Amino acid sequence: MADKLGAIILAGGSGKRFNGKKQFIDFMGKPLWKHSYDTACEIVDKENIIRVSIDVPGGETRTLSVSNGLNALANDTERVLIIEAARPLVTAEQLAQLANDTNKSTTFVSPLVNTVIMRNGDYLNRDEMYEILTPQAFDYRMLLDAINSKCFYDITDDTRIMYEYHGEKPKFIPTGRNLMKVTYQEDMYILQKMYNNLYKKEKR
Repeated sequence: MADKLGAIILAGGSGKRFNGKKQFIDFMGKPLWKHSYDTACEIVDKENIIRVSIDVPGGETRTLSVSNGLNALANDTERVLIIEAARPLVTAEQLAQLANDTNKSTTFVSPLVNTVIMRNGDYLNRDEMYEILTPQAFDYRMLLDAINSKCFYDITDDTRIMYEYHGEKPKFIPTGRNLMKVTYQEDMYILQKMYNNLYKKEKR
């Protein structure tokens, strides 16, 4: 594991598709964002965890929110975890897997299950593709340099920033369905079922 590990909890955003700020909605007795934060605290020192929109302001875009978080971390941070509050079922084991990886850009992925078609009507081979998930882990200084270059304003994934600025392709780690992202209000019902199933397994 990196000698100095940091983490950013992305808890900003207006929640347009959710019709509200989902990061603050109550889920199983605490705000949605606090689930991923509490999990991060199991492997990262609290002093080097930045909660965007709580410790620092959120930005106009996801990229600017990441920028605010990165620039608030300790200067001697070596590796940083980017964690979304909208994926509250992330486990400490998954975060440790990212933290212990030595690649400069590492991301969880999932195989596509639906047929993919471009808007011009061309079909794509889903067997050649992954869906990129978060959390992700990066060399802190490299990601900070890329973000601070001001070359990027509204990029939905930080592995793309690392690739376009440094030419660094990400390492892919296939993972489970617990990294489901809350996007719409009906997702909360699915999330609760998943939470209950995971909790029951832990209690056995």
